[in-house]
Amino acid sequence: MSSKYMLFARCIPSGECLKCPFKGKSVTYGPFKSRRRGMSVGINLYPGEKVCSFNCVYCFRGSTAVKTLEPTVDTYRISAEVLRKALEEALRNVGELDAVDFSGSGEPTLHPKFSEFIDVVRDFTRELNLDVSVGVFTNSTTLDREDVVRALRKLDYVEAKLDTVVEWKFKVINRPYKTLRISDIVDNLVRFRRIFSGTLAVQVMLLRYLRVSNYTVQDAELLANTLLKIKPDVVHIYTVYRLPRLSSVLRVDEESMIKYARVLEEKGLNVEVFTR
Repeated sequence: MSSKYMLFARCIPSGECLKCPFKGKSVTYGPFKSRRRGMSVGINLYPGEKVCSFNCVYCFRGSTAVKTLEPTVDTYRISAEVLRKALEEALRNVGELDAVDFSGSGEPTLHPKFSEFIDVVRDFTRELNLDVSVGVFTNSTTLDREDVVRALRKLDYVEAKLDTVVEWKFKVINRPYKTLRISDIVDNLVRFRRIFSGTLAVQVMLLRYLRVSNYTVQDAELLANTLLKIKPDVVHIYTVYRLPRLSSVLRVDEESMIKYARVLEEKGLNVEVFTR
């Protein structure tokens, strides 16, 4: 094990990742009560630096160090052996457990060993007879890659980000890698849904940033029409609840969130709203 990263870090009570003394330097972290997944342990494939295809204005993980769409190895070259040791360490520090999810500092599916690491988690949970759901939180930008799609199909749960379907708002809020287009991401999500038999959730972060917002009725209608094509099992609507990367990012009030969600529900979509 490198002295520069930890196998496991216990999450601080406040849940404010930007204030965590470990600064994302652990391979596993938790336990934490996820609003969507229950009692969880997270897997961070990039304990060296944040690698992502986005640099979202609201990200509570901080700014992106390496913005890319190419498969990227982490600074410390985490191996299958290290991940297994990290899972063992996490289990020693966790009681009740509902889910193990790939998340952490950046986009997990950018790691070239992502598929192999899913197998490590699956083998580990099977050997210990753990009744847990294995999933990923993804920004949906790598679904054009066959290797990523094959890996994701091995999971129980995929939570895919889709904050807006308006191209200019997408660029302002998510600050994507230069070649990314929201229409391509949507098309890839539609194709993925057709072949994925697990639970597909779409998460939507509602916010205000300077003069930009993504929670108008028009925003909701545009997203609803897109989600009808994707056909997720559930849509998760939430707002800024942890310290955002930029202080100019503001929460959306509960009334506006419920109004937004109602538009989606009227279209027949299954929606859960997290106001805090």
